[in-house]
Amino acid sequence: MVLQAQAQATLLIQSANVPKATPGPATPTPAPPSTPIPNPDRQITNATLAPTPGAGAEDESQVQLLGVSLGTESGLIVVQFKAPPGLAKQWRQLEVYVVDEATGVTYNEIPVAPIIGPLFTRPKQPGQIGYVMFVNTDNSLRQGARVTVVLGKFKQEHVPVT
Repeated sequence: MVLQAQAQATLLIQSANVPKATPGPATPTPAPPSTPIPNPDRQITNATLAPTPGAGAEDESQVQLLGVSLGTESGLIVVQFKAPPGLAKQWRQLEVYVVDEATGVTYNEIPVAPIIGPLFTRPKQPGQIGYVMFVNTDNSLRQGARVTVVLGKFKQEHVPVT
């Protein structure tokens, strides 16, 4: 049963990264010149850290935001990251969220899948990728939007949604 749940979670992640075909004009719309090409092997820069009483700042500085994307027909917002396992284990649902910088809307609802549970996977080993998914209410967050991602005390602003 656990293997089946892991397989379902893997399929959700893979489907989140597959571009969806949408009906529309035959000519493709070019991406804005300021939109960088996503690269999961690079760390997004300009992260800010809130003061962390009782926790070493060196732990927070090891958080790497790998990207924010839309998945499953834009019904979910997928945030991928790398973080020290001990630090990520401390993050709770109300401490992780995404804010649309244009509208101020906060996305913090983590969906719960049958058998799998909350769609929030924390790294178990150093260097492992974790993810958290949020409900994209009414599909209001779109590709190209800029968001602020908060993971515990880690905060990253101006992240493009791919």
